[in-house]
Amino acid sequence: MNYEIAMEAQQEVDWSSGLPGDLLNYIGTLLAVPGRICFRAVCRTWRAAIESPAMPTPWAVIPRTEGCSDSFTVLSAPTLNSFQWTPPGGLPARCVGSNAGWLALVTVVPEPQHIGIYLVNPITGARVDLPPTPCWIPDSSPAVVERELDLIVQKLAFAPRPSASAHAAAFASLGGRTVFYARAGINDDDGIWRLLSEIPKAERAVRRELDVAYHGGKFYYMDTHGQVWVADMAAQCPAPVPFASFACPDLPRQVAHRRRGYHLAFSGDGGLHVVWSTSEGDGVSSSNRYHRPAMLVMRYDEASASWAATASVGGDRAFLIGDRSQSLSVPVRIASPWLRADAVYFTNIPLCGLLALGGDWRGVWVFHLAAGVITFPTEDHHKDLVLNELELDQDWPKSVWFMPCMT
Repeated sequence: MNYEIAMEAQQEVDWSSGLPGDLLNYIGTLLAVPGRICFRAVCRTWRAAIESPAMPTPWAVIPRTEGCSDSFTVLSAPTLNSFQWTPPGGLPARCVGSNAGWLALVTVVPEPQHIGIYLVNPITGARVDLPPTPCWIPDSSPAVVERELDLIVQKLAFAPRPSASAHAAAFASLGGRTVFYARAGINDDDGIWRLLSEIPKAERAVRRELDVAYHGGKFYYMDTHGQVWVADMAAQCPAPVPFASFACPDLPRQVAHRRRGYHLAFSGDGGLHVVWSTSEGDGVSSSNRYHRPAMLVMRYDEASASWAATASVGGDRAFLIGDRSQSLSVPVRIASPWLRADAVYFTNIPLCGLLALGGDWRGVWVFHLAAGVITFPTEDHHKDLVLNELELDQDWPKSVWFMPCMT
């Protein structure tokens, strides 16, 4: 009995407050950024013992090479501080999505050849394996792997806080113009990818890329004709139903025949938005040539079934968008030069390529809705030197947004 009492007393010891402050501080100096974030999350004493990493959000996750990368640079857009992150499992991976502190990764497993798909939290190391999907990639060169993976899994959206027993995910596949979904913990699904929808062939005037997003227990996707569909993941057999039809803003005919950018985004009040941006050109921005904006944010009104341009996304939020990261609505609690409300922060969209042709860096940008102007998210005068170092071995066009989270 005395032994049991002693063991209970030992289990109740508050180890977090029993360590000397100088020891806690020394431990903190040995930890990489993810470890320091976890360390500071233990308790107030540990949080006060070491300084917070100079890594304010939002972050951009950038692969080192095209195809599958063996390491990624995690960059703080406001400060340009960064750290290196290696995906788990030992195989190079490609990032195809992000949401609520988690990344969606795909990797080519050699024997038998298939695509492994999993979700991972880079801060905590938690991992959730999704069903694999078959593939045949004839060449292991990075360019071929990049092209084939882009056709099979172009972008993956998923529910926040995933676990092995409860998750929902959907990805758009360009190869067959299809959308697939998988889930666990809902209606006893068997954990395989199921066909959600086939997408009609794109018309010449509309870009073929698809966008897929998760919001409120449902997956939304926009097809190549501008039709937005929704599928309820709580249903026994989810089936997409029409939700809204989006028409391109009134642009000159020459612009309308170019590929364009469409990104679904939901504001804090649940309102559906489409962030529209100009896309491929001949080196001269079509917005300058035809005096049209490079980016517009359109909000859908369900009552009138109509779209209208907006200069606000709630007054206290900002959007983060990208071709491979799920669009996020981020609360702006404290105004700062690097995270402002009613702004769209974007990376890895065709407009980035157009802006880079002007001689500026090609990483992350911010569109201020009220002013209608695009600037850098940081005003650091030393950014050129930092970016020159970062761009030596980075594949910026494949970057995704990331907001760190412990859950």
